[in-house]
Amino acid sequence: MKALRYLWGGVALCLILIIVLFFRLANLDSRITNGGEPPAGAAALQDSINRMRTDLARTKDSMPGLGEYMTTIQLHVGKLWFSVKAANWELAQYELDELKETMEAAKGLNAEKNKVKISNVLDSVLQTQVAALDQSIKQKSQSEFQKSYDETLSACNGCHTEAGYRFIHIIRPSAPPVTNQKWDPAPK
Repeated sequence: MKALRYLWGGVALCLILIIVLFFRLANLDSRITNGGEPPAGAAALQDSINRMRTDLARTKDSMPGLGEYMTTIQLHVGKLWFSVKAANWELAQYELDELKETMEAAKGLNAEKNKVKISNVLDSVLQTQVAALDQSIKQKSQSEFQKSYDETLSACNGCHTEAGYRFIHIIRPSAPPVTNQKWDPAPK
């Protein structure tokens, strides 16, 4: 019985607090609507919001764009080719992981070019062609790798065409993308 009284007392207290808060909120709303003075701290809050917007815009401007990500992807794809040609499967797996990481980062841009949602294409390539590359590396199969590599390049070039960048056509590399890296596996 005593617990029930405490419960009803708590409910009554909550109702009183809700009513008081409702009237205070209504009073504040009417002050703002009628051009009254904004509540204390509102100017500081607005300044803080404006600073955050400026910082966010500055940060966004300093982030890599789709072109920078695509150039990095191209570098990893070239390095991947030469690591497999040298049967350096450990390096190939590393380059493939770097490729995946860069593609995931590029997906985060949510870029759209000529109504092609690049993130969707990247996701599809990751799930199909790049997954096949991964499998060929795990199997240490150069022939399967070449097949999935060519399919990956075809998917990339298809996207370039659809997005209006037909002039970007990626092929198998004929020379290493960097000259200061040894492609052969390290002796054990």
